[in-house]
Amino acid sequence: MLLRVYEKLLEREIHKVPEHIVVVTDSMGEGFLRLARWCRKFGVDEITICGNFQLDSFFFEGFRVRVITNEGVEVKEGSKPTINILTFTGREEIINVVKKIAKLVERGEFNIEDVDEKLFEKFLTIKSPPDIIIKAGNDIPDFLIWQSIYAEIYFADIDWQNLRYVDFLRILREYQRRERRYGR
Repeated sequence: MLLRVYEKLLEREIHKVPEHIVVVTDSMGEGFLRLARWCRKFGVDEITICGNFQLDSFFFEGFRVRVITNEGVEVKEGSKPTINILTFTGREEIINVVKKIAKLVERGEFNIEDVDEKLFEKFLTIKSPPDIIIKAGNDIPDFLIWQSIYAEIYFADIDWQNLRYVDFLRILREYQRRERRYGR
């Protein structure tokens, strides 16, 4: 009963939510399905789950899901938020982008002088920059290196299998308390 009252108080405090949440994990579970539902409730547009795991896209029934591997992208249509499941590191992504651009330069489709940040970003797997990265443990995540340069990082002592609504609300509260400076 007391937890419910606390959750309602926290809900009232939430006025600013991230558009794109990244979760870095080594395991998947029912907690992520709950997370997706709570993100939908608060209007989060995109969730990216990064880690070394295998997951069937049908785990997130009813959501738009993009499973992204080094072999390609599998898309399952559904409603928001979009859930990206990313199984390769940021270093691998940057190397893949460099190789794609090098091939295009080699074929004469671009001159080396044409290569800039905008062209590079066209070849990234996930285009939108995350607002917050949630990471269990203390290691700095090696995912979405290019896109996450200005993201807030939230280190959490979370058991993703047993993620609670109150944990999610605390993350949102912490996000809105932070002053985003975008490198300034």
